[in-house]
Amino acid sequence: MVHAIDRVDPTGEIVSKLTGPAPGSGSYVATFWLKVPLSSGNANAFAVALQNPFDIDLIVVRAVLDITTAGGTATSVLDVDVVDAATDTGDDIFDGADANVAAVSDSLNATDNGTNGEGKSWKWDKSGGTNDHVTAKILVANAASLAGNLYLQCLPAD
Repeated sequence: MVHAIDRVDPTGEIVSKLTGPAPGSGSYVATFWLKVPLSSGNANAFAVALQNPFDIDLIVVRAVLDITTAGGTATSVLDVDVVDAATDTGDDIFDGADANVAAVSDSLNATDNGTNGEGKSWKWDKSGGTNDHVTAKILVANAASLAGNLYLQCLPAD
């Protein structure tokens, strides 16, 4: 069934459609974006170490890495993943993203997400769960001037 907006009162209609279809026929689930600032640092420091701030499991459906100021060292890279602790690292979201280029990288783009970046969705457990952190680790060389944001598009899993 197509849900059309008749434009007589589009705001009211849009709001009413956000509540979802009739009971028993499914529901709409809105995604939202988290904006996480990147921290600069030396090799093996974390540009991001964020525990899930919500009391529910989430599904990260997309990640966008927006480096606004290059890190300052030509070989510096970032690995980004959903992991089990603030001091763990992985590379399933971004593997070897260039930290020394002011650019936007998208996890859904195979040329942006690197060799091990999977371009899929990831389960982000609520606090205390198995994989309740997202980390972005600075690797190979220092990124002392790094600035920007990691954007995470999420939807509630509960």
